[in-house]
Amino acid sequence: MLSENSPPAEPASATLPGFMSLVGDHPSMRRVFDVLRRVGASDAPVLVTGDSGTGKELVARALHQLSTRAGRSFVPVHCGAIPEELLESELFGHVRGAFTGAIAARTGRFQSADRGTVFLDEIGEMSQRFQVKLLRVLEDGTFDPVGSQTSRHTDVRVVAATHRDLHAAARQGTFREDLFYRLDVVRIHLPSLRERREDIPLIALHFLTQNALRSDRPPVELPPETAAALMAYDWPGNVRELRNVLERAVLLGEQPGVLLPSDLPAPIGSSAIAGTFRPVIPVATATSSGPWDFGPEGTNFYQELETFERRMIGRALELAAGSKREAARLLQVNRTTLLEKLKRRGWQTADAETQARTSGVTTPVSTLPIAASPLAGPRVRPDPVLSVPALGWSASETWIDVRRPVARAFPPAPAAVPASAQAPVPPAR
Repeated sequence: MLSENSPPAEPASATLPGFMSLVGDHPSMRRVFDVLRRVGASDAPVLVTGDSGTGKELVARALHQLSTRAGRSFVPVHCGAIPEELLESELFGHVRGAFTGAIAARTGRFQSADRGTVFLDEIGEMSQRFQVKLLRVLEDGTFDPVGSQTSRHTDVRVVAATHRDLHAAARQGTFREDLFYRLDVVRIHLPSLRERREDIPLIALHFLTQNALRSDRPPVELPPETAAALMAYDWPGNVRELRNVLERAVLLGEQPGVLLPSDLPAPIGSSAIAGTFRPVIPVATATSSGPWDFGPEGTNFYQELETFERRMIGRALELAAGSKREAARLLQVNRTTLLEKLKRRGWQTADAETQARTSGVTTPVSTLPIAASPLAGPRVRPDPVLSVPALGWSASETWIDVRRPVARAFPPAPAAVPASAQAPVPPAR
């Protein structure tokens, strides 16, 4: 039993590798932690980039806690969630009677965060008209509340975040170039979960531990096959999606105290097969192609291409029963090309040829066409129709010209006799 003065026991998630509230041990995350340690104590503006759901606000809070402003306010502002006509009043405040409905003066976010930190999330959604006013605050710390004739001053550190490419937007003229360079003093890029799959089990353990502390229950166990299923999924929603999926799986889990692959929603739970990382998908979806719904924001070409390639490789391995050589034949690529793609994705697919060599059993190889091979089943490859003739080599034929032995093995056809030299054919009687 702990005494009254004993320190409280640290949660299990506190022992996981990471920094501040960020969990991860991937080299890309370790670089992020190093940048946080270097710039945390300064007042330099920081631009945090990365896909949605990667934890950009956690980075902003870590910068605030590492700075000398930690005792002051941390004020987050989601620029995309506030209408443009209200954004100026939210950030800079307004005086009484500034517009219809302004029955009292209001303090803006920048004034509330004086000597603290303002986090501008999704700053790429801000209109160009308002970007000019924000640039003035970043330059000299002055702003004008709506309806006021007097400028005010504030001392804040600005941390901005976006999932867009602001540099490309500045070149296209949709984002002010001077504001971009003012924000991009220090840039921190957060990788997506599909770029650091090794961290997915660590983050899952962190969320399971936090969920157990909130519900006052023992932590849920994460078996290796469940971790493999989580690592096989691409997680377009990144850490936010992973947290929601785990919370749902714990609430609806069939076996208390352990998280099984069957507890995960499709298609996540169906991607764990004997500890491998290759996805399993229905035949109908494996051969389907477009048309894609680009939507108003378009689509990520490289992400769609990666997903399509993963599905093709996974389906070929499924039809080939794990044989990489047969899967390469179905895909009509070299086996070394397929091995390189599997290695790049970290798929530990069992190789049927390797198992056959170790067990001494001949691996059946299909000789049917690609479309018929999965239906007809594997057959043993027959002997070659044309056998290579065994010829003796003389001392004069050991030089580099290989045409002479080939000529001996396959002698040229006799020359055709001219028609004039042929004997006349006697007429028929």
